[in-house]
Amino acid sequence: MSSRILTVEVPLRWGDMDAYRHINNVEMARIMEEARVAAFGPPPAAPGAELTDAPIPLFTQLPSGTQALVAENHIKYRAPLSYSRQPAKVEVWVEKITAASLTIEYRIYDPQSGVRCVDASTVLAFFNEPTSRIVRISPEQRQLLEETAS
Repeated sequence: MSSRILTVEVPLRWGDMDAYRHINNVEMARIMEEARVAAFGPPPAAPGAELTDAPIPLFTQLPSGTQALVAENHIKYRAPLSYSRQPAKVEVWVEKITAASLTIEYRIYDPQSGVRCVDASTVLAFFNEPTSRIVRISPEQRQLLEETAS
């Protein structure tokens, strides 16, 4: 399954830059997180989650107290991402849904040259802290993703 691709912009910070004037590799995980939250909103356990205006409000249907936990991150560096005062363009979409997780894919582009710098993915699992239980993907969430599929 591949849902529609959303394009979001993620600001690059001065402190993200390494000695080579590239965005440091560890900052890519932050950029992925920012893109994920911009596209799908924060999980309900996050402060201010009820104020989100995400294009695909995937997490709004999760039970209160649910955390979206990163089970895996994969990052393939294709080209350096140089620091710029312009935000990086990030394409983000849901690639796969299982009973209790989703795989989110990303492409990160240099804002000045347009070069694709990173291909990445995150596997998210949902955990409800108050009940100490794994949360399965609901039929409503699955339907929301199917409705937005390209």
